[in-house]
This record gives sequence, C-alpha cells and structure tokens, in this order.
Amino acid sequence: MYAQATSAPFEEDAVYEQAVLSHVLISQPTILRMSDLLREVRPEIGEADPVDAVERAVRELVKVNLLHRHGDCVLPTSTAVYVRGMDLG
Repeated sequence: MYAQATSAPFEEDAVYEQAVLSHVLISQPTILRMSDLLREVRPEIGEADPVDAVERAVRELVKVNLLHRHGDCVLPTSTAVYVRGMDLG
C-alpha cells in the first residue's frame, strides 16, 4: 500500500511529460507558448494541479534535452524530432 502511494505522483508526472512532448511534436512547426500548453494539455488523471504538472513536465523535458524553452516559447529539440521520426513510441 505504501509503495502505491509514493509511486502515483511519478506516474502522473510521466503522463504529463508524455502529453506535453507529444503535443509539442504534433503541433510542429507551430511554436507554442507556455500559455498554449497550459490551456491545451489536460490529461484526465490524478489529483495534480494541471498548471503545476504541465510546468513541471516542461522543466523536466528541458533538463533531458527534449524541449527548448526560450522565454514563453516551447520548442522540440532536434533529438526529440529525430526520435519521433524513428516511431519508437
């Protein structure tokens, strides 16, 4: 029971990260702003605040070099575009 309670937030984070990355890649070549992502990415899961979850997902995806963030603009990196082209997931 304890393991379930501690893993749930990580599962929610992974869902939001996947949703954000997919949305950015699908929207290409359109440059999205954070406000666009906050409005458009809303997976129906868990108790997380969607605004915080999307902001956290963008931060994590930037850390692992899948997204670039320049001010309010969010863009996929060439690595993310390349991997998407390989159709791995």
